[in-house]
Amino acid sequence: MLFNHRFLLRLITNLVICTLAFSSVGVLLWTIDEFIDWDILPDTLGIYVRALVIGIAWITGTLIVMHLLLSLTLSVEASATRAKLTDFKVSPLLKRRLKRLLILTVLVSILLLFGLQVVDGARKKVAQQVAQQEAIVKFNQIQEDIEQALPEILKQFTPSLLESIQNNEISASEISQLLQAVTVSFPHKPSLALLIPAEAPYKYYRIDQQAILLDKNRVPYLKPQFYFEFPTQLETEIVDKLFSGQTSSTETALNGVFIKNTLPSSWGILRLDGQVIALVYLGVNYRCPQATELIKDSCIHSGPLALYTN
Repeated sequence: MLFNHRFLLRLITNLVICTLAFSSVGVLLWTIDEFIDWDILPDTLGIYVRALVIGIAWITGTLIVMHLLLSLTLSVEASATRAKLTDFKVSPLLKRRLKRLLILTVLVSILLLFGLQVVDGARKKVAQQVAQQEAIVKFNQIQEDIEQALPEILKQFTPSLLESIQNNEISASEISQLLQAVTVSFPHKPSLALLIPAEAPYKYYRIDQQAILLDKNRVPYLKPQFYFEFPTQLETEIVDKLFSGQTSSTETALNGVFIKNTLPSSWGILRLDGQVIALVYLGVNYRCPQATELIKDSCIHSGPLALYTN
């Protein structure tokens, strides 16, 4: 006999009892943490607990199957003994060959698992690179459309609207119509924002779709975002240059409060009587996957091709 079936049956029975006990505890903790929302497991341990529960469940299932097979084997052997059937003897040579085959099967299985893991990792890297390149192509296409749309949008600011901007007397209904029309009239549903000089103690205020609210009578009113300064020196320099009527570009990724070159976007200025009265930002909320050590390319642009103005 290659294996002592009685010994294996007792051993596996004990192992099944132990793994069932561990499984029940793990399932209980996982259920409480996931479904009852008791935050009893730290986030760093939660993933390991789930992996442990899955691993123990798989081992328990395998042991139960082995237990059933051993029980069936012993039952058949007992029946054969009672029937006084001739016992089948396994030669020592066959035993050695079976043991070698078993060891070889285990080694091949382990190598196969590691090999599949390596192949899976390589395919994921290739898929990430392809997805990143496709995202960059889409980003550049949207950027081109935005660059073409902004000069046309700047022409839609009427003289009366420009005067109201200069005098800080903007009509909520009028600017709301313009912002909504831009979103629905151009590809990719871009959003428009204005940056306007403010009275002391503030330096600028911003008007976009989020700055237009409705009162209890459904009448729109403005609640702009005011700024003392900008959080980054780079955005401050770009805004100052634009208000002085100069072009400005940057090769550095800028995810500012007004200007974002990590999104497909463009910006320009509004003039009235030769004076810059506001900055205009047009952008689309589209982001590429984050750059990694293997994928260095990222989606940014250096700014408008020219100083766009009305």
